[in-house]
Amino acid sequence: MVPKQASLVGRRPASWLCCILLSLKWLPVLAASAEGYTEDDLIADIPVALSVTRLPQSVTDTSMAVSVIDRTMIEASGFIEIPDLLRLVPGFQVGLSWRDHHASVTYHGQSDGLSRRMQVLLDGRVVVGSLFGLVDWDRLGITVDDIERIEVVRGPAGVSFGSNAFVGVINIVTHKPYHNPGWRFSATTGSRDTSLLTARYAHSGDQFDYRASLSYFNTEGFHSVNDESIARSGRFQGTFQATPETSLDFQLGYAEGPWGRGGSGVSVDPVGTKEASEQYGSIRLTRTTDPGSAWYLQFGFTSGEENDKFSAGLLSDLLGVDPADIGGVIPGQQEQEVFGRTFDYQVNRRDIEFQQLLNGQRYRIAWGLGYRKDMVNSLEIVGQKEWQAMETFRTQGNIEYRLTDQLLLNAGAIYEKNNISSGELSWRLGLNFTPTKGHMFRVSVAESWRQPFLVENFHNIAVRLNDGTAIETVQVAPEPIDPERLRSYELGYIGNWLDERLTAEIKLYRETFEDEIEYVWDPAYPEVASIFNQGAILDVNGGSTAIEGFETGARWLASDRTRFWLSYAYVDADQSSLPMAFRSLYQTSATPRHTASLLMSHDIGRHWQVSAGYYYLDDMVWILWGSETDAYRRLDVRIARQFPLRNADLKLELIGQNLGGDYVEFKQANRFETRTFLRATLQFH
Repeated sequence: MVPKQASLVGRRPASWLCCILLSLKWLPVLAASAEGYTEDDLIADIPVALSVTRLPQSVTDTSMAVSVIDRTMIEASGFIEIPDLLRLVPGFQVGLSWRDHHASVTYHGQSDGLSRRMQVLLDGRVVVGSLFGLVDWDRLGITVDDIERIEVVRGPAGVSFGSNAFVGVINIVTHKPYHNPGWRFSATTGSRDTSLLTARYAHSGDQFDYRASLSYFNTEGFHSVNDESIARSGRFQGTFQATPETSLDFQLGYAEGPWGRGGSGVSVDPVGTKEASEQYGSIRLTRTTDPGSAWYLQFGFTSGEENDKFSAGLLSDLLGVDPADIGGVIPGQQEQEVFGRTFDYQVNRRDIEFQQLLNGQRYRIAWGLGYRKDMVNSLEIVGQKEWQAMETFRTQGNIEYRLTDQLLLNAGAIYEKNNISSGELSWRLGLNFTPTKGHMFRVSVAESWRQPFLVENFHNIAVRLNDGTAIETVQVAPEPIDPERLRSYELGYIGNWLDERLTAEIKLYRETFEDEIEYVWDPAYPEVASIFNQGAILDVNGGSTAIEGFETGARWLASDRTRFWLSYAYVDADQSSLPMAFRSLYQTSATPRHTASLLMSHDIGRHWQVSAGYYYLDDMVWILWGSETDAYRRLDVRIARQFPLRNADLKLELIGQNLGGDYVEFKQANRFETRTFLRATLQFH
């Protein structure tokens, strides 16, 4: 498919958006009430992020570009599902329902349905799966309403969070337990039989604050796609302030429910459902020693499983032979019913981490040690009946040093080693120059390594008989996998204009990837039968990509009632793949050239608010489970009304998504039509 030239203007959704924005310009004059944003909103401090160096830094002091999606943006977006929020970040792409209602979130493309190159954290806990490196967004145990902000590091952050932070970090921070004490209920209903129900209670005491929540989520997904999902979740989090210097934070959660699976049209991947569950927890002891200095010790665990068993049919039918001839094809075997377990597995993770913050007159240091053990039990996926484990050890350090009042140096390094691959050292060096108040220039360089995930090391998916004998290999890692390597260069600028009502950011960068892990089709791979595919898919090193481009983001407080947020990314990618690699089978690039978003929020007055979001994604291809997708434009609109009650506040929202023509998400079968939702939130005082 030859990529089409696409313009960001001139289409109907863009015209509608312009009309809406021009109309809203006059709404402050027409509104009868003067309920607007507070003075604090208009002179808000520059956001503080923890996700770049593990030090609390303003975004003007970080060594890499970072975006902060705050609560105001989250509410204005009107999004129902958490992955959609990442559409607001420059250079990010979101693909819904690559399989079983999983969502793919990627930076600069180059992705399939997995998040192998992106670290995702939830209140400091890693939520990227141990086996595939994917994020089960439906079963995080939280909803959009729980999120206070999302910090997104746009660039390699392995020096702070390990090799999975290869191209970036998504750090989801939920509300503190003492936020909005009392009961809170929320209900959402709308298109595709979507329903989202939550109940939450928060309590704030002298020493102990806690929050308990329950949620239920259901959606039918896309038309004619077997991607329905049901998720039932519970979560409890708390903070115990033992002394003024010592605190204990913890969280416990459980999520489970079925979702649709299969549907590729072959007997070993039939349409059906599977059960998934996950339980998790973490506990952190924090001790403050001096102002700006502290240490913590954290322990976390995650345990999950998917039950995916189905009948693939009789062995004679799969082989296309008479039952009496089976022994001639597969010695020692006879007629039997073959059961498939394509995604049937158990995973466990244990994680221990220590970190210390040190504060000097001109410097700050964050250093730490970590140990993680990932385990998997799945004959169908790794070809072994016993538990397989990968133990990872890491030590990292970051320093912020104030050279002069105008020059700030950031440096960091991490050494990471596991029991399968050799150890690698990742590092980053950055220099920030602030010539005058409100204007900052940044230059940084980094080298990062990504260690393969469990499934990349042990991959051996096959159609197997009841005794474990493989009759067809589907996907396999035929030899040890080497780490991927990334070298990154960045020039950045952040400036405040119009009495700090306008904040703009620019990033120029170049990234080179080497030894990329690719999926290569080998039609001659030896196997007894070809039921699912001819030959096998091989996981091997061999790809390389050079990416360069620029990104920009802006926040504009147009008035005391109206806000705008803009993001745009331009990318030029040059990729090299092995023969028969999936990425080489398409003419369209796996990295979209243009990505853009524009979000607007306006306070009309008398407790009314309206917001609109416009999203653009250029032509691209999603590798392996996806397909080539054409460029699309999407317009979302939200109207909200607040109702102050005697002992509570009620908010009603009408949300319209994609108020234009249908477009394709991730693969051709996923056609996103116009969708509407109604959401009600009741907060008791």
